[in-house]
Amino acid sequence: MNNIDNIINYLNGSNDFIVTSHINPDGDNIGSTLSMYYFLKNLNKRVYYVLDDSAPLNLQFLVNDINRISSQEFKEMNINDYNLVALDCGDKNRICLDDNIMSNCNKLINIDHHDSNDLYGDYYYVVKDASSTCELVYNLLKRNEEITKVKTIDEKIATCLYTGLMTDTGKLTYSNTQASSFDMAKNLLLAGADTQLVVQSVFGSNPFNFYKLLGEALNSLEITNIKIATMCVTQDMLKRTGVDFKDTDGVTPYARDIENVEIGILLKEKGNNEIKVSLRSKSYADVSKIAKVFGGGGHIRAAGCTIYDTIENAKEKIIQEALKEI
Repeated sequence: MNNIDNIINYLNGSNDFIVTSHINPDGDNIGSTLSMYYFLKNLNKRVYYVLDDSAPLNLQFLVNDINRISSQEFKEMNINDYNLVALDCGDKNRICLDDNIMSNCNKLINIDHHDSNDLYGDYYYVVKDASSTCELVYNLLKRNEEITKVKTIDEKIATCLYTGLMTDTGKLTYSNTQASSFDMAKNLLLAGADTQLVVQSVFGSNPFNFYKLLGEALNSLEITNIKIATMCVTQDMLKRTGVDFKDTDGVTPYARDIENVEIGILLKEKGNNEIKVSLRSKSYADVSKIAKVFGGGGHIRAAGCTIYDTIENAKEKIIQEALKEI
């Protein structure tokens, strides 16, 4: 049921919840899960933040006070009566917790904005042209305020929502930014969002080693057919610079933001013959189509996939698909 009021009624009428999201957490992932976490806590619900992955360095400021637990830790608690809220996860298979936890929940609630979302779950609120999942959570919380006549968005929630909005819209510059996004930003500021904390932590606090990695990645830069730029991050680069794999996403835009380039591609070597590919487009190419060829997904302007091959072969494969989009 794609009905926001039904979801609000169910959240208010139930007691035990897991909130979770997709693997490789980003700003919208963490912003949406934590805003939902705080909202349910404020309703005096029992809430568990279960995610089998950790936040990148630039988002640690949001999770410092949160008790994130693993699937194994949750199973050891022997809790059998619970509901699952999956946020910002376009594919049920990418939900970052144990399959048994998913299959044993009372109800699965799916809140998301990915083009690839197939409307899984018992309840779903999916708007594929929304700027971010945080904007959908914001809409849900504002609607809750209308129904209950109780203030729902406090300073913590506002800061989490602002983080997801800013990261998924590139500080309100990407093509997914809408008039409603600016209204949301204004209202979150009025609600007490710590906007400077968000901007400084997310966009202005890269460690020195990140720039060492960026320098090596830029040395791998290649242009194909004027319109496609590729960069690589190898395991050797990560070891030399001391950067964790999860802290590499900030490299991706440098491939796209080159004059005449339409598609920017970053290939990241996660393990032996396991290459994570991040794709970004500038104005017309649908990179989600490229990602789907390799079992991935995402949005028209931002998508990703995994290719199980050498980084050289993965690069050749992804370029061949990207050429079809330009």
